[in-house]
Amino acid sequence: MSDTLNQRLPLSAIVFRTVVCLAFVGAGLGIVGALVATKPDAGRNPTKAPPPRVAVLELAPIEIERFVRGYGTARAVESADVPARVGAIVVALGTNYAVGRPVAKDEILVELDASDFRQQVEIAREAIRAIEAQVAVIETQARAARETAELVGREREIAARDLERVENAAREGAAQAREVDLARAALIGATRATVAAEDAVASIAPRLQALAAQRAVEESRLKLAESSAERCLIRAPIAGSLQLAELEVGESVVPGQTIARVVDRTRIEVPLRIPASARALAPVGAHAEVVVRADGRRFDGEIVRVAPEDDAATRTATVFVEFTQDAEREGARDLAPTLLAPGAFVEARISAGRPELRTLVPRRAIRDDFILVVESGRVHQHRVSVDYAHSDPVPSTGIADTDWAVLTAPLGPGTLVVLDGSRSLAEGQEISPVKPGEAAAAGGTPASVPAAEAPRAGDGA
Repeated sequence: MSDTLNQRLPLSAIVFRTVVCLAFVGAGLGIVGALVATKPDAGRNPTKAPPPRVAVLELAPIEIERFVRGYGTARAVESADVPARVGAIVVALGTNYAVGRPVAKDEILVELDASDFRQQVEIAREAIRAIEAQVAVIETQARAARETAELVGREREIAARDLERVENAAREGAAQAREVDLARAALIGATRATVAAEDAVASIAPRLQALAAQRAVEESRLKLAESSAERCLIRAPIAGSLQLAELEVGESVVPGQTIARVVDRTRIEVPLRIPASARALAPVGAHAEVVVRADGRRFDGEIVRVAPEDDAATRTATVFVEFTQDAEREGARDLAPTLLAPGAFVEARISAGRPELRTLVPRRAIRDDFILVVESGRVHQHRVSVDYAHSDPVPSTGIADTDWAVLTAPLGPGTLVVLDGSRSLAEGQEISPVKPGEAAAAGGTPASVPAAEAPRAGDGA
């Protein structure tokens, strides 16, 4: 193709174009050279630039107690739904039968109409009296029957001896056959009378047993009627305050209907959900500080039970904390607002064991299992291992962090750790460490020290 172009363009055109291209290139090189030759001289500062100021924390062993946080809903240890055990009409209400009123144990809450049951009591008593009268008659008849049987028995013995004498006389020819038949008939009559008397005596016991059974039935009816009459006075089974009280005079109640609910807020139980991995930190007997999240009230409790299984879905375990509040009785209504109400959502801090000296570093100072320590004014990386997390402020450090890492291996006292582990600092780079107290004294806060933040709730496990 190049041969074809050379044939078509004349030599003068090729030369012209070559000269123009060389001219443009030469002009460009001349301009670049002129710019380089005329550049200004910025000069050099002989003073060395100061190292960057970096916020650090001086470590020191801190006495802390390992704990775990749990959350749950408070409930009363003692509470009772009071049912109606009989069906009747409400005729009167107790003095304190109203929601929120304190009641004492066995105090009358509701009175039902017991007239029908009292009538049943009288009917049962009259039936028992009738049975007692029948028993008295039978006992009199029994005495007469026994005496009759004894007399008839003697008559039979006499008739038997008389028959024997007549038969002896007949054999000797001194008595006629007719006399023998009369004696034998007399013996048969005496025997018949003896059997009848013995039957009358034998029938006494079954009749008394039947009356005894009837008496037992009537006595059961009497007790049931008396119990029904007593159950018309519905009493509070425990001391506490009324949560439910909705009946009015004239209403009809049926057996099993709840007429009141009594709640005793003296003892409170809280089923707490804690991480399953922290089960060992919450044994029975461990102390628990219960905090009402709504208003910050605090109560001291103790773990009394631990659920044996973990919840596989939420990976939590359940422990039960109990604590006692001020007695809620008559005359103590002014204490009611300070008592924890069942159903309140609470947070608890469970601590087991004794405080121990450990090395803590802010969570933000750790990056990929490394922290930056300052030695002789230069930064060096140091690998660390975290034993567990601590989610509470540590005022002695002078910073407002609430997320801390408790190291497995302690660091020497006085070790300087860079607070912001995400800063781009080269290994061995020289820095100017600034402690929190020094930053406040200088009237400013380094860029790597955040402003104080509100404490956050977290798992101390």
